[in-house]
Amino acid sequence: MFAGQTAKTLPWMPDDACIARVEGLARTHRAAVHEVLSPVVAAWHPKFRVESAAEFDKMIELSTKMTLVGHACAEVVGAPFGAREQRIAALYGGCCFLADSFIDNFGDAASRDYLRRFDELFLSGWFEVRTDRERLFYVLAARLFAERDMLEPMVRQATLKLHAAQSLDALLRIDPWRTTDLTATQRRALFKRVARDRGGHTILLLTVLVAPRLAPGLVAGLFSAGSLFMYIDDHGDFFTDRRDGRSTYMNLLRRPEPALHRIVTAHFLTILAKLPGNEGRDALLAILARYYFTRIDKHRVQEQGGGTAWDVYE
Repeated sequence: MFAGQTAKTLPWMPDDACIARVEGLARTHRAAVHEVLSPVVAAWHPKFRVESAAEFDKMIELSTKMTLVGHACAEVVGAPFGAREQRIAALYGGCCFLADSFIDNFGDAASRDYLRRFDELFLSGWFEVRTDRERLFYVLAARLFAERDMLEPMVRQATLKLHAAQSLDALLRIDPWRTTDLTATQRRALFKRVARDRGGHTILLLTVLVAPRLAPGLVAGLFSAGSLFMYIDDHGDFFTDRRDGRSTYMNLLRRPEPALHRIVTAHFLTILAKLPGNEGRDALLAILARYYFTRIDKHRVQEQGGGTAWDVYE
């Protein structure tokens, strides 16, 4: 049983052996993520670890989650997950963390500028470095691009779809007028689709980076898993997102916890139906179950006593 587990039942729950395996992999991957990212930070942006220690810790935790999920996805596909795949997943996690921070943390004008510059990066490969944080991102991205052919059709498509989903999410925050003519139901539907696409394309890109031979029949199940991560994450960030003026599907709901439980149940059933019954699928579901229970706790803790966007939850 996971720490923080509630009385709510799910369509599938991991046994003790599966939980022990996932927790062991998490410890292994966390150490590996440090080995990959810490030297790059020390070489290219040493102040980041000292002056932004909470951010650094969260980057390590996010990259550990990406590596753990990447391991599970590789096993779903039937691909190996060795030191190279571990390195790719860690670099991808670091890139995702920094890219999100550029768009979310420096004001609306900076968000627009970064969206434009990311358009240029993905269209031309050019990224003009202006700050130490940007240099760190560029070095991580360059090392990631060196590991995989980013022009391979599935990789390029997944990259651009993720960028489009992230851009729409940012523009809805920057430009509230985009939703002023929508009814409350239409707004919820739009933000639900945005969360679905952000999470779904994040996990599809991660999968094709670590497991190039992704069979089309597995896409729906993996996309559903990625979407579920995003809904769970947004529930955990419910109060910090509201405080920061950011709308998400989860914080537009009056009773988010029962709604999340219905979403988790439906997505678990999709994953069980669409993915083969192997160690990878079981690990992916176990990670999702743990994430669900810990984010339920995070939501309740922050409802009682507040919190910040940099609070780290495993």
